Amino acid sequence: MPQTRTRESHLLTFRVGATEFAVSAAEVAEVLRLPKLTRVPLAPAGLLGVTSLRGAIVPVVSLAKLLGEEAAPSTASARVLLLQLGTPIGIAVDAVGTLTRMRSDAQGEAAPAAGRLFVQGGKTVRSITLSDLIQREFAGLMRGGGRAEAPSAVVGTARRAEAERVFLTFDLGGQSYALPLDEVAEVLAAPPEIATVPQTDQAMLGVVTLRDALLPIASLGALLGLRPGPADRSSVRIVVARIGKTRVGLLVDRLQTILRAAPEMIDAVPSLLDRGLGEARITSICRLPSGRGLVSILSAERLFRDEAVARLLADTGQETSAMNDPTQKGAVEQVLVFQLGAEEYALPVSAVGEVMRLPDRLTRVPRAPSFVEGVMNHRGKALPVIDQRRRFDIDGESVPERRRVIVTTIGGLEAGFVVDSVSQILGLTPDQLRPTPEMTADGASLFSRVADLGDGRLVLLIEPRELLDRAERDLLAALDTGDAVAT
Repeated sequence: MPQTRTRESHLLTFRVGATEFAVSAAEVAEVLRLPKLTRVPLAPAGLLGVTSLRGAIVPVVSLAKLLGEEAAPSTASARVLLLQLGTPIGIAVDAVGTLTRMRSDAQGEAAPAAGRLFVQGGKTVRSITLSDLIQREFAGLMRGGGRAEAPSAVVGTARRAEAERVFLTFDLGGQSYALPLDEVAEVLAAPPEIATVPQTDQAMLGVVTLRDALLPIASLGALLGLRPGPADRSSVRIVVARIGKTRVGLLVDRLQTILRAAPEMIDAVPSLLDRGLGEARITSICRLPSGRGLVSILSAERLFRDEAVARLLADTGQETSAMNDPTQKGAVEQVLVFQLGAEEYALPVSAVGEVMRLPDRLTRVPRAPSFVEGVMNHRGKALPVIDQRRRFDIDGESVPERRRVIVTTIGGLEAGFVVDSVSQILGLTPDQLRPTPEMTADGASLFSRVADLGDGRLVLLIEPRELLDRAERDLLAALDTGDAVAT
């Protein structure tokens, strides 16, 4: 009589609500505390967010919501089980128990299978196929995870071919200044500390580390001969200016907008005023539309005349090659980073027409859906202004004076998207970009990639074409079904 062979498998037990579960320990790559999560708007309710684990973007899902239950508030015992189910997936659970053994005969049904959870119910044990639960809510996620390749860069628009000039504007000492956008490498939040360098020029504040190289930081106010004034530390930014292949950080009080100006809006500096320390560094004056004021246009190279750049680099112990163009490490993609609630998002700078303050008053549109705040006059055209906070279902309130309108134009589509604030321009290298797992049921590619900036900071990159297509599609659908607001 042949002997019945038995085998042992290790199971890791855990709890969700009042229910005890177990999973094959062989499928658990790691058990970790609930990490910092980046919420993905428009994703199914079961997705808590995405996080960065050892260079990979990992979706974290709620097992309670996958089972159709209410998720309990997170406590100190909450954990995430990192499972390998064809692609890494984090499963949020309320608590982790112990490691146990399960014995079964060779033909037994109780032996753990890939992607299977065991549920203890009284004296019986039933199994749930976890991959089926995930597949049902996240179509595409179990088909191999992220996309094979990142989408191509946004194609140029007709507007870019026009003769307009593009500037980055900022506040300094209560006045508006600007640098040509092609002279700006990126914009960074000011670090808590800047390492000082002895015996340097009075405009030289020190150095910070940027992508494994030292970046000299200069006071733009001192370069312009302005007296230092009080500034909100949280709004202070470093504009990284290009001077040939060199990079120098300029400290400014606040980032303003991206401005596009036709040549006829830009005037030379009157010769009577082109004297003195500050005026000599201003190359031209831009007149804002509708008499909204003037912006002084600077030149990065002109800011550091008389071999000042060489002196600054010498003072920081660097050669010019130390601050070479980061494209030596791969192509750099410039993106505009903005906030909605507690999350950060980004659009390619190439798709941003302008960034402007939200007007005090917008013209309301009868029967427009609730996410359309109204229309504004933009270069003689009626520009629809869309509240992106509502479209992404973001909780909380924004600060009115910090809200901005990002004008995005792709092909014949153009719209203004209202965001809580615009914080910086980043130059992203390929090693910072990760594909986003397909987390929505229809496989939409609104969030095509994720920028992993380290220290748990993730920025979701939005595909401009998809953003505009969705806005147009939703607007037409709302008007067609009568799902609109009366004004």
